[in-house]
Amino acid sequence: MAENMILCSFLGICSCYDCKKRTIPGWLLYTGILLGLIYAVLLLILGQYSWAAILTGVLPGGLMLLLCHLTEGKLGSADGMMVIPIGLMHQWQRCTAEVMGACLLTFFLAAALIISRKGNRNTQIPFAPFLCAAVVLVWIIELSAGIGVDK
Repeated sequence: MAENMILCSFLGICSCYDCKKRTIPGWLLYTGILLGLIYAVLLLILGQYSWAAILTGVLPGGLMLLLCHLTEGKLGSADGMMVIPIGLMHQWQRCTAEVMGACLLTFFLAAALIISRKGNRNTQIPFAPFLCAAVVLVWIIELSAGIGVDK
């Protein structure tokens, strides 16, 4: 529960920066990664995490950073760096569900913008608000269904 609140606060701040300035400061991204590492190491010490869980938790964010490099910046590196703390706190299964949810939400907005002719294929859409919304939606679904995505 606490990790969800910390994560939503972090993503909410990132969303404000992304919407207003179209960039997220490095200090904020590194702070999020540090919080994720602290959380993962604490759970590792308590015996609730393994090193494999930490490494696979970083995988979705790492793949997004690779996509950033492959798309030559069409996907921002901050997007991948925002996913790393999510993977560290929620593990790879739930993190993947949240990233897929954010991509779907972004797709629906992009489709609506193109259909209404207010956007085109070059329209830039901030990803952080959709990632934050997806984390909250998965959290709500998890609470209402009584199951965890990563369980």
